[in-house]
Amino acid sequence: MLTGCLLAAMCAMPVIAAAGKPAPKTLTRGDLPAGFAIGTGSPSLALQVELVDGKVTTSAPAGDAPGNLRATRSGDATQTTLMVSSTLPVAVKFDLYVSADGERFEYASSCGVTPGVSSFEMWERPIQAFALGNPRVLPKGRMVCD
Repeated sequence: MLTGCLLAAMCAMPVIAAAGKPAPKTLTRGDLPAGFAIGTGSPSLALQVELVDGKVTTSAPAGDAPGNLRATRSGDATQTTLMVSSTLPVAVKFDLYVSADGERFEYASSCGVTPGVSSFEMWERPIQAFALGNPRVLPKGRMVCD
């Protein structure tokens, strides 16, 4: 119920296009851009994002550290859910790729994350691995899902 309410509220917000070029639709694991956190999302997948003057200056996989942009998976053999949360003081959007086999990654639509609110992404199929990267700050009061 909470997930449905959160998704409905997020979809009702104004939508803007992500800055820059669109992400490629399908990539092999070796072709994923540098700086992406890649893994199963269990226990979590994380980036450490640094901001200066309200803009992302660097981001890198957090490794064993908790990071400030995190994704955690749940689900079963027929459905996969990824909860994305952030401790950053601004809303951020990111690129997300999913893989059924851990080698071929498809770009997945995802919603930005606002401070203190988690985003939930769901697929009606099993997902083996995720790639999370390219975080960028969203304009204040705006949300994007693409």
